[in-house]
Parts: sequence; C-alpha cells; structure tokens
Amino acid sequence: MSNLVQDLQYGLRMLRKNRGTTVIAVAALALGIGANTAIFSVVNAVLLTPLPYREPDRIVTLLNRGTGPASPADFQDWRAEARSFESMATAEAWFVNLTGRQRPEQIVGLHLSEDMFRILGVAPSVGRTFQPDDFQKGKEQVVVLSDHLWQRRFNHDPGVIGQKILLDQEPYTVVGVMPPKFSFAPFWVTGAEMWAPQNQADRSANREGHSLRPFARLKPGITRAQAQAEMDAICARLAKAYPDSDANLKIQVQPLLEKAVGDVRPALLIILGAVGFVLLIACANVANVQLARALGRTREIAIRTALGAGRLRIVRQLLTESVVLSLAGGALGLLLAFWSIDLLKTFVQGGGNQFSSKIPRAEEIGLNAMVLIFSLALSLITGIVFGLFPALHVAGSDPNNALKKGGRGSTHGITGNRLRGMLVISEVAIALVLLIGAGLLVRSFMRLEAIDPGFNSHNVLSLTVSVAGNAQYVGARRSIARSWTRCGRCRVCSRPV
Repeated sequence: MSNLVQDLQYGLRMLRKNRGTTVIAVAALALGIGANTAIFSVVNAVLLTPLPYREPDRIVTLLNRGTGPASPADFQDWRAEARSFESMATAEAWFVNLTGRQRPEQIVGLHLSEDMFRILGVAPSVGRTFQPDDFQKGKEQVVVLSDHLWQRRFNHDPGVIGQKILLDQEPYTVVGVMPPKFSFAPFWVTGAEMWAPQNQADRSANREGHSLRPFARLKPGITRAQAQAEMDAICARLAKAYPDSDANLKIQVQPLLEKAVGDVRPALLIILGAVGFVLLIACANVANVQLARALGRTREIAIRTALGAGRLRIVRQLLTESVVLSLAGGALGLLLAFWSIDLLKTFVQGGGNQFSSKIPRAEEIGLNAMVLIFSLALSLITGIVFGLFPALHVAGSDPNNALKKGGRGSTHGITGNRLRGMLVISEVAIALVLLIGAGLLVRSFMRLEAIDPGFNSHNVLSLTVSVAGNAQYVGARRSIARSWTRCGRCRVCSRPV
C-alpha cells in the first residue's frame, strides 16, 4: 500500500511537471470517455435495463401478421383456448379531450381490458386500479392517471381521488394514480397519460375490426417457443373455421422488451461502436504522448533499475501515472456526459411528442449507478490500455546502453519509432473508418431529402383539428371542424408569404 501511495504521489508530480501535455491528454480522454458515457446511458436505459414490470421477461405481445393488432372476436378465442398464458389482455389507443378547471387539452390514453394491470404487476402509488365492476356496461366510468398528468394538471393533490373530471364532455371518476416511472405501452403509445376500462361486450363477435393490441404473461416454466407453437395451432383452427376473415391469420409471440427496443437496437449499437472508435483515437493519441514522455525519461528509469528497481516496479509506476491521467479524463468526461443528458433526451424524444418517441424508454435515460460503474471501468481500462505499451517498451530497454548514451538519442530508437509509427497509423485508420461512415450517413440523408413525395411540398403545412370524440357529438364535431378549417384557411391565405 505504501508503494502505491508513493507511486501516486510521484505520478502526480510528473503530471504537474508537464502541464501542457497533461491538459491536452486529459481533454482528449474527456471527450472520448464523455461521449461513450453519454451514449451508454442511452443504451443502458433502452436496451439493458429490464422493463419496470413484475417479472418482465414473462410478458409477451401477440402480433397479428408480425406487426399488427387483432380483432375482438379472435382475441376472445385465443383467451379461451390458449393454455400457455397465465393472463391475457388487450389495449386500445384513446385520444380524449380533458376540459374543466384549466385550459382544454388533448390527452393520449389507453383503454385496457380487465387483466392488464395484473399482467404488468404494478400497483398504483395512490388509490387503486380497475375492479371487475368497472368493466360492466352502464357502470360509473373510471380512469387511472399517470403521475406526470397528476402533477401537471392536479398539482399532486391526493384529493383528486374520487373526484370527477370531464373527458370528451363525459364525467369520469379518478380512482388511482400510477407510480412516477410507470409507462405503457413502451413500443406503441409511448406517451399515454391515462387509462380507462375497455368494454368489448358490443364487439365480441367482430372479426373485421383490428384495433386491439394483445399482451400476455407466460405461465411459469412455459417457453416462448411453446407458446408460439400453441398459437400457431389455434390460428390454423381459426383459419379453417373463419376463412373469410382469418385465412391469413398468423400470430407472432414476441417478448415485450424485444418488441419495444428491437427497431432501435442496431442503430444504438452502431452509435456506441462509433464513439468507441473516437475513444480509441484518443487512446492512441495519448499513448503516443506517453511514449514520447517515457522515452525522454530513459536515463531516469535506467538509474532506478541500476539501484535495484525491478521491471515490474517500473511498469507499475508508469501505469499508475497513466491511470491517474485517465481517471482525471474520466471525471471531466462524466461531467460532460451529465451536461449532455438533457440534450440527448430532447433529441431522442422527438421534441416532446406525446404519442410517440424516436427512441422508446427515452424518459428513463440518466446517470445511474450502472452508468457510473461503466464510466469508472472505462477510465481504468483506458489508462491501462494506453499506458501499457509505453511502460513495457521503456521498462524493457537495456539500462547499460541508456546510461552509456546518457539518455541522448534513445528517444529516436528504432523500436520506439516503430511503436510510435504504429500508433499514428492506427489513429489514421480509425479516423478513416469514421470519416467513411459519416460520409455514407450524409449521403443516405441527402438521398432521403431528395425523394419526390409526389406533390409540390413547398410552403405546404398540415395540422390536426381535435374536438370531442364521442358518437353523440359526431354532427357537432364535423360542423366545428369545418368552421374552424374555413376560418383558419382564410386567415392563413391572407398573410403574405
């Protein structure tokens, strides 16, 4: 331990002695480690962190023809015949206007069938979720709020439980509030802020309308392959029984996490690999600096060797200096990553669109214990990687030869020049790979920009007019939309371009 403290003190003195190169090395490492830490925070939140549900690896989604929703009648048959699932439930998108005490606002929500909250295994933070009576037609309509909506519209008032709110001009009783980090569904309606019971009684015989997103929880001990085989058999039977509607019925049983992040996984891993290359360039650069610095200390190291210091002792001293340098770069890089997290979240959330996000689970991105461990491990590994080659090279040199030459000319030794040349070549090669990748990316973007949409899109805008969505307001809704459209079109056309 005393030797380690001595190495640290000596290493800090050497770094302070060469402040110029130290600052440059720390800055290069900070950029590389900071970029890797920031991107890893996204990868960790999206790909590595389990979904915030009970035993999320047992939750699957049932995809009609691999991507689409299902009909109510088909789902009823699946639930009646399937034995691989502990529970099955459906969700349906719900866009509703919240009016009342504050300004009107369209809220994105979901209608959930009876067993959905049991499948997810998440309890509300306030109040309750749905009870069987809530799904009976004619009963009082109830709704469960997200924590974000509860905070934004009701100021975290616990007294909202039991109160009625107006949704599309109809009263709904608030019965519960979900925990702050709860969200559902993570691949579809990513910004849902309220949930209401789904009543399928009037549509139980409908095999044509495909609007339900089915989810299920596998029974303990049942694999996804077994569930898939059972669903294949059920679909084959339904195809024979209902050839007009179910002739092409094919269900894919897919883990919920895989469905949620499968589309973005390749892109995130490519970006992580790209910033990894940036760190490699920084490592090669710093290794070159460290090699030049170590070769300049050949006489010092030769004297220490002559006084009895072993090769391992010399290597440990030089590695300690490298690790101290990398830890300083890691600390600064962590600070840069912290500053960039909000910018990353804004980018991947698609500008705050409630209905969808460029990347799922973007709200979970942040610096947590796993990210901090990654940053520390990356800093230590980086210090060892860029410090090991210079340390081994210098520690393995002949001390007698160095003492005879008085340290002169040793920096220009053939072996040293070869190693430095290899480091420079590696920097150029990695930079070339990144430049080629960036060029291909820009080229693809330019091609996408040049795609002809089939009409003149110059100065063409689109907008959505949202009014009450219940059937009893259909006539009024159409009249309001037409009136608003005429008025808005006249006012827009009257403005100079």
